[in-house]
Amino acid sequence: MSTHDEHAARWAAALTTDTETAVALYADDLVYDDHADRDHVISTAITKGELAPRLAPFANTDAANGVGTHRFEVFESFALAGEGGNPAVVIRWNWTGEGLHTYRGVATGGRTLTTEGITWHQLDATGKITRETTYWNDTPVLQELGLPIITPEYWVEGFDPSSLVGS
Repeated sequence: MSTHDEHAARWAAALTTDTETAVALYADDLVYDDHADRDHVISTAITKGELAPRLAPFANTDAANGVGTHRFEVFESFALAGEGGNPAVVIRWNWTGEGLHTYRGVATGGRTLTTEGITWHQLDATGKITRETTYWNDTPVLQELGLPIITPEYWVEGFDPSSLVGS
């Protein structure tokens, strides 16, 4: 297994089992930006103290408390040349959430939810995460929950943008 695969597996396992272990994967000087957050300035964690409560829900084991249980399955990772000669890693993952009362503020109706996402990690010389950016593919989940999100296929021959008027 390559170093980037090991990093990705270690991150996903810690994220869903032990918040303290997950937070220990990060450097003291960090920037954590989960694009599921509402406000970049307010929602971006820059200390481990700010990071821990953002990661904690993913390690929840109480299926009845409404926070849900979470599973991240890494299906691909890539090593990249990072800043200052240190490595960076891109992780593509599948997420499953069960027992969540809400997802992004929308009631789940007890559904098990799944989606894909991508996380980028900049590592320091010791392998600690100094920067993280995560993108969730929320559209299919929110559509499943009944939000009227239109996803037109603009690239399909004959697509008429005026068909979106009034949608």
